[in-house]
Amino acid sequence: MNTEKVLATVASTAIHAGTENCLAVGTRLNDFEITGILGEGGFGIVYLAFDHSLQRTVAIKEYMPGSLAGRSADTSVTVRSERHKATFEAGLKSFINEARLLAQFDHPSLVKVYRFWEENKTAYMVMRHYDGHTLKQIVNKRPKLVTEAWLRFIFKQILEALDSLYRSKILHRDISPDNIIVQKNGVAVLLDFGSARQIIGDMTQGMTVILKPGYAPIEQYADDVEMPQGSWTDIYALAAVMYFAIMKSPPPISVGRVVKDTMLPLQDGEHAGFSAKFLKAIDLALAIQPQDRPQSMDEFRQLLGISSFASVRKSRKGREEHAAGMQAEGQDHLHALPVKDVTAVKTHRPEAKTAEAGAAVSTKSGKLLLPMLALAGVLILAIAYLASRQGANKPGQTLAAASAAAPASNAATASQSVPTPASVAVVAAAEKNAAAAASNASPVTASAVEATDKPDPEKLAWDKLKDDNTVSPEALSAFLQQYPQGKFVEAAQARLKEVKAAKAAASKLNLKLAIKPWGTVFVDGVQQGASPPLKHISLAAGKHKIRVTNPGFPDFITEIDAGKSSAATIEHEFTNK
Repeated sequence: MNTEKVLATVASTAIHAGTENCLAVGTRLNDFEITGILGEGGFGIVYLAFDHSLQRTVAIKEYMPGSLAGRSADTSVTVRSERHKATFEAGLKSFINEARLLAQFDHPSLVKVYRFWEENKTAYMVMRHYDGHTLKQIVNKRPKLVTEAWLRFIFKQILEALDSLYRSKILHRDISPDNIIVQKNGVAVLLDFGSARQIIGDMTQGMTVILKPGYAPIEQYADDVEMPQGSWTDIYALAAVMYFAIMKSPPPISVGRVVKDTMLPLQDGEHAGFSAKFLKAIDLALAIQPQDRPQSMDEFRQLLGISSFASVRKSRKGREEHAAGMQAEGQDHLHALPVKDVTAVKTHRPEAKTAEAGAAVSTKSGKLLLPMLALAGVLILAIAYLASRQGANKPGQTLAAASAAAPASNAATASQSVPTPASVAVVAAAEKNAAAAASNASPVTASAVEATDKPDPEKLAWDKLKDDNTVSPEALSAFLQQYPQGKFVEAAQARLKEVKAAKAAASKLNLKLAIKPWGTVFVDGVQQGASPPLKHISLAAGKHKIRVTNPGFPDFITEIDAGKSSAATIEHEFTNK
């Protein structure tokens, strides 16, 4: 891209004068010396600093909610009023938790946090210093840089970063043009989550404090269990940023669009250099209702025409290895199965049923006939029969031709197979047809031979199981063990999968979460996400250990038995009381 060439002419990082709330240049914080002020917002201050220990330039963010607190003479941060104390402390803990979360990631498009600590009655996080400009600055000062190819290049990186967050069950919920920085080398970085601002807004009931007009979807205003937040929430914000980049202004506020949608769809306007497909994808992601938008970053990527994520390409396995993994998960993808194991393929391919019908039987000498022998015999005898009906050959000649052709099929190679009732019936039919052809009599079919035999025990057992609504997985498993090469293997496996799925769904528990002001939820040691916004967790049958953490407070730990009920609630408030 031409990003490097264009941004190389732009001045380096701008240094601001700062207000009375900012620390003075030259102030030391541990090994870090403040050398300038990069930015100051309503909830924090970002400083340029030098790390004397590692001899490098870094950025330091300080928790400073200006509406709640101010700077004292001793450089400490003091809450302006006692009534704001609880809100200030909740925001402080959220700031620390955000630093802890970001420190776990090492993605080139996610801001890198080196360390964090508490000092001056507030907290600090040390981040990598990114020499670049926000997307908002680029759109306003370098609009010619904003093309479809450039936006695809930038947002592929951001989408990939968000995808890595979602794999850890973390939503960003604070995407805007001033929260994306593009470095001079073209690498885009998604900055902090603004989680302290969100917590403070929640506690003060100030939605305008939390949300950035034009970039927040309707579900962030609603905060309702009936309208949950998910990847589609960040997708709306991403699309709004793209809309801003093209139109130079954000879309109308989402809550206003519910009453009267005044947004002009991009695809209805004239935007030179932008394809209809790209504009339509943005419009679709800006749908008011969450269910009408793309539901995943990968789906949004495809709609935009962006190539697959690097992490997806790197994780692709070889054909056989992938097939083995899919088979282990119980998914039937024939094209992915390695064709080494004939028995594995036989239960999925239609032609395998014919091979099964012609399976070899054991002769008196103990040798097994190959599956194709019986089939070839039947075909040859059928031809011989038709020829005899027309009088083309004498019965003796027809039999001789059939006998001469049969050994040729014996040269074929295949895996040995256990004889089944169907294969025995086919061979028996072939023998009787030989006699019928010799005497010019009507041919005998395999089904006719079966009809003269005793009832098929496998069919009787399957007929009993297939229509039983109370059938157990154990009964189906026993059937499969008894008839591993039977006629109903595929149907029995499908039925077993259905029964297991129904049993698992019936035994799951819906765990409702009511955590105040917030907490990170772990189930059996596995992180599920932060609550809020997480409000529900589905638990499989059995006992589960639930742990909810919030920095500065003791962990809340409880145990849930998902087998005793279908719903449960965890209510907990982290408080100093």
